[in-house]
Amino acid sequence: MSDRRTVGRVARLHFENGLTHQEIAKLYDLSRVKVTRMLAEARQTGIVEITVHSDERPFYEVERALADRFGLKRVWVSPPIEPGDSGGQSADNRVLGVTGAEAMQTLLDQATRVVIGLSAAVSASSKCLPKFSAAELEIFPLAGGRAGRASGSNPQELVATVAAATGGQSFQLPAPLIAADSRVYEALMERAGCAAVLEEAAQADLLIVGVGAASKVAPVFRQQVSPSDLDEIARSTAVGDISARFFDSAGNAVRNDLDRRVVGLSLEQMRKISNRLAISGGEDKAAAVRAVAESGLINHLATDLTCAYALLRED
Repeated sequence: MSDRRTVGRVARLHFENGLTHQEIAKLYDLSRVKVTRMLAEARQTGIVEITVHSDERPFYEVERALADRFGLKRVWVSPPIEPGDSGGQSADNRVLGVTGAEAMQTLLDQATRVVIGLSAAVSASSKCLPKFSAAELEIFPLAGGRAGRASGSNPQELVATVAAATGGQSFQLPAPLIAADSRVYEALMERAGCAAVLEEAAQADLLIVGVGAASKVAPVFRQQVSPSDLDEIARSTAVGDISARFFDSAGNAVRNDLDRRVVGLSLEQMRKISNRLAISGGEDKAAAVRAVAESGLINHLATDLTCAYALLRED
């Protein structure tokens, strides 16, 4: 990373004085490529903020077509995620995160209690959320997480990130995502605070989740299940999941031993929440996103252009 003072000077010369990259490079005895990188850094670190005074949406027609096709209340479409870049990689963070954050802010402004499911796309979107005041907002995790070093792959961290952006109150769920067996599950649910938090979460008026593909189980989930659990998923009719709640192409829950050990809201409980936003992109997620959209499991969607086109193609 470049010296912040130098980046600031370069940014002012370009954006305020109108100097070209080449002119700045000559003044500071830098390469033109270095100047270009410094100007990009100025935007990434917040030294430069760009405001576009227009309400025109780049993919309005696609958003409208998706909303009409699936009966959704609102759709947000980002530029395409290139093949191989979905599933939480840096490209996903840059491309879908900004659009997901726009969708989140729009709906959070209208909510009083939100429950948030962990996914790479939701995590990226939460990090792009601008600060705005929603002090009355209560923020709950959809399901348990995992112990260990802070890494951005924990629902407690995700809830805290949204609380920091909104000024709302965050709640914690002191449990893993998957209980080892039925006895552990029962003990967790009986533990003081665990069942009560999920009961409160079920009363939310906004759900924000990612949608995973059953054929590509997320690493954070793989860490908590056995090979036999993964084999069971592979043999099932599952096309996708929301925080380890697997569903088939009709959006119905896949009932198995694993489902009974998930510490979190059920699909039925999610469906009762009035506003339900999914943030998910990439062509590999299209079948799973189609299932939750067609079945009414979600009624708002933030996705990328690649997934959007796949959803609009005839079966």
